[in-house]
Amino acid sequence: MSGPGLSDRIAAFSRLGEVMMDACSSDPVSPQGSKLRELALNLYKSNPWFIPQFVINSIEALALNLKEDILEKWLAPYSVDQQNRHILKLGVVMAGNIPLVGFHDFLSVLITGNIFLGKTSSKDTELINALASILIETDPRFKDYIILKEDTIDGFDAVIATGSNNSSRYFEYYFGSKPHIFRKNRNSAAIIDSETEDYDLEKLGKDIFYYFGLGCRSVSKLYLPADFKINRLKNNWTAYSDLLSYIPYHNNYKYNKALYSLENKAYYDHGLVLLKEDAGFSSPVSVLNYSLYKNEKDIKTDLEIRKDQIQTIVGKGYTPFGMSQFPALNDYADGIDTIKFIQNLS
Repeated sequence: MSGPGLSDRIAAFSRLGEVMMDACSSDPVSPQGSKLRELALNLYKSNPWFIPQFVINSIEALALNLKEDILEKWLAPYSVDQQNRHILKLGVVMAGNIPLVGFHDFLSVLITGNIFLGKTSSKDTELINALASILIETDPRFKDYIILKEDTIDGFDAVIATGSNNSSRYFEYYFGSKPHIFRKNRNSAAIIDSETEDYDLEKLGKDIFYYFGLGCRSVSKLYLPADFKINRLKNNWTAYSDLLSYIPYHNNYKYNKALYSLENKAYYDHGLVLLKEDAGFSSPVSVLNYSLYKNEKDIKTDLEIRKDQIQTIVGKGYTPFGMSQFPALNDYADGIDTIKFIQNLS
């Protein structure tokens, strides 16, 4: 089986990126872009969390990295152009919490010249199938390198599986004997200090509200100065007020508000999201946890203790405000270098 060489793989993914960007425009110029956009605009009918705005956001964020120079720079530290090497079959169990959350694994396996055997999530099957079809149309040699299934997978050399803390036990039981990457629950946090401006807080809205806060890169926890006036947040996130018009989010907002009221738990009602003082990182949809701090040393200590729960940190000196949902290719989930993992298998 002769697959595309590295330069051809890079060119094919670059072309895929062009189609994806085309699909993000209001009037796509290519038939492939038009078809992909139509799919993106209608996925909410089968998955109400996949609203058009967020599906397009996800496609665009991924497409921004699918350019030849960016792909080449990403791969430069690795030796992925070796000839006559053993081709691996990587089993990939894909999550479905946000649109195309498994795309980076799809890219990593194929760009290294290996076979992608993917178990798609029932919540996000159509998008990855659509992108796979475009890639195969671009270079038919990918046809033998992409296998997408909705049921069980077997016959792989190694596995990459993404899920919850509970599903990780399932992964260990079924796949633990093979080389693997198992990803569990993670959340993201933002640090606000006395110098944080209102425009930073506005940008923070992207980190919090994109994908309804369902992603591991979604900020679910705020660190606020002890003298921070929490009502300062009232006017910063008005751009996302239409999220309450979507039934799943609105139902979560109403439920959590009623629950906290019944339990006499203190919270601040922003009007779009509930803010609750809580040391934890994980919070329900429509709820933000926050902790007050007096000095940055306390924050660093807390972050060090919780580092295995954190995907990214937003704030000065960390991921810039508004950019948590736009990771670079080498910003690996759970801090595990996927390309190095695949190469070490060889």
